[in-house]
Amino acid sequence: MVKGWVANLATDVFADDTKLIEAIAAGQCGVGIANTYYYGRLEEKDPAIKAKLFWANQATSPEKTGVHINVSGAGVTRYAPNKAEAAQLIEWLASDQAQRVYSNQDKEYPVLATVAVSPQLQAWGTFKQDSINVAKYGELQTAAVKLMDRAGYK
Repeated sequence: MVKGWVANLATDVFADDTKLIEAIAAGQCGVGIANTYYYGRLEEKDPAIKAKLFWANQATSPEKTGVHINVSGAGVTRYAPNKAEAAQLIEWLASDQAQRVYSNQDKEYPVLATVAVSPQLQAWGTFKQDSINVAKYGELQTAAVKLMDRAGYK
């Protein structure tokens, strides 16, 4: 299956999501996988962008698990020289105020249910997110990289 994906690439893999979305909008390729915040930034510059979002795996059947979402984390190392300040920064990043900034300015979905999604993101509609335990990604990463290497994915 992965060899089929590689054989079906319309062009070389793009260096970033912005270039991919621009290529889709220009008709260079028909579909790609990108982070939505890149799309949001391009849509803000050009509301008539000729690329649209599609939420994959949205059916309610068990094999339709929902769309992948990125997970970010933060922590303070044991030997950090400014632990209290680092903890304050992390607490602020998780605050309603910071999450509104993420949604409105960076075009990312807030992690807090108490923070409203920006009007731009609301216009994209709702989606079912994949509920996989992200620890599974780490367990499978080495095997996935080997599989992509064998398939010729660059």
